[in-house]
Amino acid sequence: MFFVSLSKPSREQEAAVCRKGQSGGFNYGCPGASQRAPPLPESVDREGWWAVDHQRIKIGYGRKTYAATKDLLSSWGQFQLPWAAVAADTPLEAGGPVCVAANVFGLWTAVPLQLLYKQEGNWREGAAAGGGRGGKRRHGRAFSYACGCLSTHYLAGEERFKVEWDKTDDSVWYDILTYSRPAHPLAFLGYPVVRALQGRFRSDSARSVARAAALGAVERSMDAKTRARLAAAESLED
Repeated sequence: MFFVSLSKPSREQEAAVCRKGQSGGFNYGCPGASQRAPPLPESVDREGWWAVDHQRIKIGYGRKTYAATKDLLSSWGQFQLPWAAVAADTPLEAGGPVCVAANVFGLWTAVPLQLLYKQEGNWREGAAAGGGRGGKRRHGRAFSYACGCLSTHYLAGEERFKVEWDKTDDSVWYDILTYSRPAHPLAFLGYPVVRALQGRFRSDSARSVARAAALGAVERSMDAKTRARLAAAESLED
């Protein structure tokens, strides 16, 4: 049974939720398949029906925006929302536990996941690499990681977060890919609500990431003197 409370779970409660989930392992086969999606690999499709959601939005341009967004994702910035959270100091290490706390209709839930992989590298696609978007050769750099649902989660599946810098036109994109299905009777009964919450998270996190990436890129563009003046002004306001 998953965690439900009137108050936000403590770090100790989150740790207990993760230990329970990890003791039972993943609640679906082929963890890590999001690394090769979209589309989903045949090995995942053979497991049966999945709800697949893929959202990709442009959040800016250039190296500074990419670096700022990578830093944000590295500290779970996409989850720093009024109604959903992952502790910012949760280690971004493959095999490590991740607890997502969410407030749904006044009740707090806490569900366990496990970090499946973290990767960063250059990419290339186009005529010489299997076809690219718009028929053009494209290249760039991407940082991504994914989390998979553990045994006491009310959903099965995984979610991938990625920031991609397309050096062909200097654009930077935030990308979320999820494939999931109910894994608990309550999730089946309340599936329309579950789907609505998934959509809300995609929208809210995308807006949060875009806003934070823009601010982060501006801060990275400041020289040392400008940063010092800004810090002094902020201290006077306090």
